[in-house]
Amino acid sequence: MKGRGVKKIEIRDSIRGKFILSYLAVALIVVGFVIVFIYLNSGQSLMSLVVEQETAALKASVLAYYQEYGTLEGFWMANRGFGGPGGGPPPDEGPDMHGDFRAGNLRGLCGLVDAEGKVILPLDGAGPGETVPEEFLKYAIEVEAGGRTIARIVPERKREFKLSSEEELYLNRMTKAVALAGLSGAALAIFLGVLISSGILKPIRRLTLASKALAAGDLSQNVEITSKDELGQLTETFNRMSADLARVDSQRKRLTADITHDLSTPLQIISGYIEMVEDETIQLTPQRIRIIKTELDHLRRLVSDLTTLSQAEGGGLTLQPEPIQPAELLDQLYSTYQPIAAGQGVTMRFADGGGAPLTADPGRLRQTIQNLVENALRYTPRGGEITLLLQTEAGRVKIAVTDTGSGIDPADIPYVFDRFYRADPARDANAGKMGLGLSICKALTIVQGGTIAVRSAGKGKGTTFELSFPADRRSAGERKLYGE
Repeated sequence: MKGRGVKKIEIRDSIRGKFILSYLAVALIVVGFVIVFIYLNSGQSLMSLVVEQETAALKASVLAYYQEYGTLEGFWMANRGFGGPGGGPPPDEGPDMHGDFRAGNLRGLCGLVDAEGKVILPLDGAGPGETVPEEFLKYAIEVEAGGRTIARIVPERKREFKLSSEEELYLNRMTKAVALAGLSGAALAIFLGVLISSGILKPIRRLTLASKALAAGDLSQNVEITSKDELGQLTETFNRMSADLARVDSQRKRLTADITHDLSTPLQIISGYIEMVEDETIQLTPQRIRIIKTELDHLRRLVSDLTTLSQAEGGGLTLQPEPIQPAELLDQLYSTYQPIAAGQGVTMRFADGGGAPLTADPGRLRQTIQNLVENALRYTPRGGEITLLLQTEAGRVKIAVTDTGSGIDPADIPYVFDRFYRADPARDANAGKMGLGLSICKALTIVQGGTIAVRSAGKGKGTTFELSFPADRRSAGERKLYGE
């Protein structure tokens, strides 16, 4: 499909093709190793079997002859067809000889000697009656009768005899059978490769399709999780990523709408007054100037909040840390906001549980707590209560702002510190807020080495925001010594 930009994937480039080729390669390597092993060892194994048969036959013939005559004298002549010892009975009336053991017919055997080492059947370089050295008999096989050794069969050290035509035929057929089994194994490996790879690649195909859809802008992707292995974990991670992207995209769209609204509203008011003044429709009165100034303050506040948040998160915010007595700061804030709370019919109190000194930028810390207190006032109805709590635990100073207001749904808690996030968009919009306050609180707290957390039992059950900073355990003299 040349015109549509679809790239054809060769089998060697696809995962499925690699699976099949890998199974086939392993199968061929194993089969080839087995074939070579059998080829190299089957001949030796067959020769060992022939030697065992030859040894058994010679041993049986020696025992039969010895039981018939009580001696092995004349065994060689009897084997050649000349009767027993001393011109005994003819061959057809003598003992049963189990093979032809004349020189040249002993496959895998050198010969036969008696108990004293005298040659019975000719050995290489030694004729009947001659005595061979004992070291030559090191690997000899003893033939016993009546509990004593009557002869010893001497095997060849190197098996270089030729197999018979029947034995060669058997060996060739066995090699062909192994080769056929190897080809069958390779075919089975290909089949298993196709079968197994299909099962493994199904979730990968689903992830691939979902990724392409995600790249095309469809962020509502959720792939079915069919296993708990690495692919299952990858699918779960993809689903979380897709959900996060969808949430962030939703926030981005809401951000655009919010900024457009918060910028356009005051600009429309200001531009409207200016146009009417230019048209001499109205006159600029002190009241109208105050309205224009209020809208300009709103724009200035919006720009200031965005700038503060950007600098805090980007590491460009200038701080002026110094030792602070948190009790004094909270007492000042209590004195400032208690009358405001009383005017709204809300009870406000300050619970000083003892707070150790801490090092922070007093202006930024005050800004953070102010945002939290104003947030509590905004959502606490008449008759409610707001509490400022200060305490020190485990070497950390904790400042909490608790209210009995509208609370936060558990599903919204993970996102309350996100930029422009609104658990209740209509309410925030009516309050003239863009949802930056809590994001600024978090950024200002983290940049000063602290943490911020939120707790709420649910809608209508109040909310607690808690700041935590490392306590400064140094004495006033030590801080003065270091110029702090």
